[in-house]
Amino acid sequence: MNKLLIITLFIHFSAYSQGKAELSLKESTIFWRGTHAIGNSGHEGTLRFSSGMLTQSANGKITGGSFVIDMNSIKNTDEEDEKGRKNIEEHLKSNDFFDVKKYPTATFTIIKVDPTTLPNKYAVTGDLLMKGISNRIVFTALINQNKEAISVKADHTLIRTLWGITYKSQSAFDFGNLKNDLIANAVPIKMELLFRKK
Repeated sequence: MNKLLIITLFIHFSAYSQGKAELSLKESTIFWRGTHAIGNSGHEGTLRFSSGMLTQSANGKITGGSFVIDMNSIKNTDEEDEKGRKNIEEHLKSNDFFDVKKYPTATFTIIKVDPTTLPNKYAVTGDLLMKGISNRIVFTALINQNKEAISVKADHTLIRTLWGITYKSQSAFDFGNLKNDLIANAVPIKMELLFRKK
């Protein structure tokens, strides 16, 4: 009887000690920028999510979360010519880059969120699975929350070759003979996310 009571209390406590916040798809965006290895010319655009959520402890600490990125949603935002913009988007979706027919989504799973010495800034560690390859990344995020929502802003630089995206990539052998059409391996991204608490 006592064991049954303890189990019941444990389940009851667990249900109320974990909170969830769902990603607002319309209010959350990934901004990306790709540049040539020489100079600052390149292209930029956005990516959207198909789902996402955070889990929290009773005291509001973020304990985990996962996100699904819709790779078919990739958009170019700097090319004014419509045909040119569509060509850029289709090339990014091809097997030269993200191969979205084979890998229509990418996922990010939070491993841990640790506070830093700066107010509302946290070190986020997680695994990014893209094109069938998983790599662990760490970035600093500005996280603010109230009773209804959690907002997250973060910047990070991805090294695309770690996920097998090697089209026109620069290598150690290129620096003695750089070509103008080489594309930088580093891809800066910016994330602006909003979660609604349940």
